[in-house]
Amino acid sequence: MQDVRKKRINCIIVKDLSRFGRNHIETGNYIQKIFPFMGVRFIAITDGIDTFHSELGTDEMAVNLKNLINEMYAKDIAEKVRASRRSSQEQGSYTGGIPPYGYRAEWVKGKKCLFICPETSGIVRDIYEMYLSEKNIRQIVRILYERGIHRPSIYRQTGYVYQQEGEVLEQWAVGTVKFILTNPVYTGCLMQGTTCGKKHKLRKRHDVDIEDYCIQHGTHEPLINEDTFFRVAAMFEKSAVKYCNTGGFSKNVPLQENIYDGVLFCGDCGKQMARVANAKQFSSGDMVRYYGYYCPASRRLDGLQCSSKSISMSVLDKLVKTALHQEFSLSDIRPGKLVKEYERQAEEQKQQVMQKIVLCGKQQENGKKKGSELYLKYRMGRMSLEEYQKIKKEQERLLYEIAERREELQHSLDSREREIKEKGKFLRSLIKCSEKTELTKDVIHTLIRRIDVYAGHRVKITFAFCMNELLYLEEWNYKNEKNKED
Repeated sequence: MQDVRKKRINCIIVKDLSRFGRNHIETGNYIQKIFPFMGVRFIAITDGIDTFHSELGTDEMAVNLKNLINEMYAKDIAEKVRASRRSSQEQGSYTGGIPPYGYRAEWVKGKKCLFICPETSGIVRDIYEMYLSEKNIRQIVRILYERGIHRPSIYRQTGYVYQQEGEVLEQWAVGTVKFILTNPVYTGCLMQGTTCGKKHKLRKRHDVDIEDYCIQHGTHEPLINEDTFFRVAAMFEKSAVKYCNTGGFSKNVPLQENIYDGVLFCGDCGKQMARVANAKQFSSGDMVRYYGYYCPASRRLDGLQCSSKSISMSVLDKLVKTALHQEFSLSDIRPGKLVKEYERQAEEQKQQVMQKIVLCGKQQENGKKKGSELYLKYRMGRMSLEEYQKIKKEQERLLYEIAERREELQHSLDSREREIKEKGKFLRSLIKCSEKTELTKDVIHTLIRRIDVYAGHRVKITFAFCMNELLYLEEWNYKNEKNKED
C-alpha cells in the first residue's frame, strides 16, 4: 500500500478475492472505494473481477457476498483446526514443533509420540542431579561447557551431542537449563494448550487460564521420576521466595523502573547492558537498593566472551547529567522560549495545510456540480455525445488530480502532527533537564539515542537531538526580538 500511495503500483492482480483478504468489510472498502479513488486497477482472475471493465466488476452485491463467504470460511476453518488440535492433545499426541531436548518424535498410528533419545537423555538426568546437589544454574552451564556438550540448537543442526574436532563450542543459555528443570514433560506428562489465539482474526498468541490447559499423564516414558521433579520445583520455589520480587525484602523495597533500558550498550560487543539490583539494610532499619549495569557477554565461557566491564547507576546518572548540562551550556539554549515559538510555528503550519485541504474539498464539490450541469446539457441536446465525452474526460482528470492533491495534504498533515508530538516531547524533556530534575525514562529516551560503555571506564554518549537545528531556531528568535525592538 505504501508503493500504491507513491504511485509505483497502479494494478493489483490476485488469483481470487480470498487471496487479497478475508475480512469482508475491509476487503470491500479497498476494492469499491480506496482503489477506484486512487486510480488503481484490481483484478481477481478466477472470480472474474476487473474494476476497469464495467462488465466484469460492477456487481457489488456479488463481490460483497464472496468476501463474506471467504470470511466465514476462515472463521470456520480456524475453529476446526483448533478443535482438531485439542482433540489430538486429549488423545496424548504431541502437537508441538521441535521435541524437547532428550526426546525424539515419531508418528505411531496417527499419533505423534515422544520417545527417549539415548544420546541426550543422560544429559537431562545429569542436569537434574547437579541441581539437586546444590549447584546453581550458572555452575551447571559451566560444567556442560567443560564437558564439551553442544547446546540444543547446535545439536539439532549438526546431530552431534559433543564437540567434534574443528567445531566451535557455544555455552548453554541459562534459560535453556531452567526450562529443562521446570518442564513436566520429563515426568512422562504432556502439558499443552498453554497459549493460543482464540479467534481467527487474532494472530498474536496469548496465555490461557491454567484450568484450560490440556494435561495428559503417562503419554510417554519419563526421564526422571515425579519425586525428583517436585524436589527441584521446591528448590526453585525456595529460591524465588529468597530472591524474587514477589517476596522477602523486595516487598518493602520494590524495583525501580529501568530508565536506561534500550539505550545502554556494551561498546565492545554491542550487547545491551544488564541491570543488577543489590539490597542493603542499615542499622537504623532503613532499606535501599543500589543499581548497576554489566555486560552479560563478560560471563560467557566460549569464544563470544567479552571483556569485563560494569558501571553503577549513580555514576551513570552523574555522567549523563554532566554531559547534558555541558551540551546545553555550550549551545546557550533557552528551552522555554523554544517551546512557545515552536508551538506557534507548528500551529500556523497546520492551519495552512488545513486551509488547502478545505480548498480542495470545495474544488471537488464545484467539479461534481459542473459534471451534473454538463450531463443536463447533453440530455437536453445542447451538445453532442462526442463533445460531452471529451469535456467529461477532462473534468474527471481534474477531479482526480484534486483528489490526489487532497490525499497528499492529508498525509502531510498526519505526519506533521506526529512530528509535532515527538518534537514537543523532546522540548518538554529539555526543560526538565534544564531545571535539573531527576532523570526519568522519558527524558533519557528523548534526549539520548545511545550510551556505550567501554573497558577502561570509558563512556560514549550519543545525543538524539540535532543541536544545529536548535541553534538556528534560537538565532531566529533573537533576530525577531531585535526587529521588534527596532
